[in-house]
Amino acid sequence: MRLAAWLPLVAALWACTPQAAVPPQSPRAASATPGVDWKQVEPAKQKVSLVPEPSGVPPADASCQVFLAHPVQGCNKEGAERDALAAALALEDAREQDAQLACLESSAALPPGLVRALRADRAPLACADVLVLPFLEPRRADLDRSLEDTLIALAVAGRLSRLVQKAPELSPPFDKAHFMEFFGATLKPWIIAQTRAIHDLAEAGPRLTPYAKGVIAVEAGLADMRFVSVVRKVALPKEMSDDAEVRDAYYAALDEALEPRKARGRDAALVGLRELSNEGVLVDARVDRARALLSEVFAGRRIDALDQLLLPPLAPVDESSAEQRLAARLPTFYANLVLGSAASDVHLLRAFLERGLPRQLLSKLDPAQLDEGSQDLFVRALIERGRRYFRAEDFAAAGRLALPPKPSPDREFYQALSGALRNAPRDATELLLGGGQKSIEVADVALLDHVASQSKNPNAALAAFDAAYLLQLTPPQNDPKFWDGLSRRFADASTALKEPARKKLAKDSSSAAKDTAKALRKTPPPPAARP
Repeated sequence: MRLAAWLPLVAALWACTPQAAVPPQSPRAASATPGVDWKQVEPAKQKVSLVPEPSGVPPADASCQVFLAHPVQGCNKEGAERDALAAALALEDAREQDAQLACLESSAALPPGLVRALRADRAPLACADVLVLPFLEPRRADLDRSLEDTLIALAVAGRLSRLVQKAPELSPPFDKAHFMEFFGATLKPWIIAQTRAIHDLAEAGPRLTPYAKGVIAVEAGLADMRFVSVVRKVALPKEMSDDAEVRDAYYAALDEALEPRKARGRDAALVGLRELSNEGVLVDARVDRARALLSEVFAGRRIDALDQLLLPPLAPVDESSAEQRLAARLPTFYANLVLGSAASDVHLLRAFLERGLPRQLLSKLDPAQLDEGSQDLFVRALIERGRRYFRAEDFAAAGRLALPPKPSPDREFYQALSGALRNAPRDATELLLGGGQKSIEVADVALLDHVASQSKNPNAALAAFDAAYLLQLTPPQNDPKFWDGLSRRFADASTALKEPARKKLAKDSSSAAKDTAKALRKTPPPPAARP
């Protein structure tokens, strides 16, 4: 069998594939500078079409119907809605939690549609449209634009999540003739249906308000990337898989053909992350999935590269009020609607750090008017968002805010860490599209080294570890001495750290750096370039 006989299959595969929608362009993240309004201007109110229903979307599993069976009237105790909402969100079982949330749907104390959207957001993703569509149809006039859009986005996301889970499988015999028949009669129609469904569903996103747009963008990006992975796993006929030259050439051509869809998946995920970061979201399963995908696909430019930085421990959340319990448990978008107008104090700010600071709250916070403890938490929120989304402007703002006349140990640490990251990429888009992870210069860890040298500073060991970790991100090439020094830095941090898991992390990092130095010494240097 000759190579030329097989490569046309790749071209045929993609000649039949409709183009996916170009990911919507997202506005730049709002400024983190104090005194600047963080609120995004929402588009003019306009009604949008309901959830697209393209062919090719697998039906929801029958188990999703259990969520529709929960009563939504006659089970709520009026006057205690916030306590009930906080108690429901504390439940771990999805069905039990949904049953408790359903009781709150008829409450006049909560915006119409909020509880149904929250239920769809907390239920298994593949069930979201099952929960949303009966609520939206017939169309309701009492819904706030952002909540209606969010309900639409969640239903779209539910359908996107069920797409491209598994490609049709080639059955025996695994020969060329059978593969060609399978390709034409089964695989090709499946590819057309799945890609067209992703396209049609993703097109709903650009017309929606920011959070809703972010929800769809993330799920459309994940669907595109699943497509790349699933198509690559399609079984080849034996005569093709047994020929190394043909097999390698096929996968090289296939990867080239899949690159545009891989890029669309990346771009959509980046749009989604930018929208969610503007909402103030810190902890969310949707963000986790998008970051994991991007880190896997672009391993050399990891968006999660800053996750292992060590930060000072936070005080436990004070749950003495319903508002504090809700701040710690409500997803950030819904916290913005329920608690955005709440008067902030140190306890509420601490609780919000469990999920994220809502943009409405951020827009009215004046750091100069906060007490010292609240200022520490505000700076911490910027640091957390900066490392979650690789936002250099958040590090810059944190560095400016962490410089009062007599900074607390925590703010001195945050200022040092922010200084070390001032040359980081501007955001995840620049990180992944700007030619690689920007260098974090060696001189930038000087402030961290200064904190590490203060024996009485409670954050000295954290600063020592973080300085070493940041240096490790962009090492010089073929320099065993650098890794020797890095090993010593991590070893010193391990000695100073008290918490067992952090101590072990530093110790393991020291050993890994030492092993790298040894390996480099055993590797012959590259030949000198000819003049």
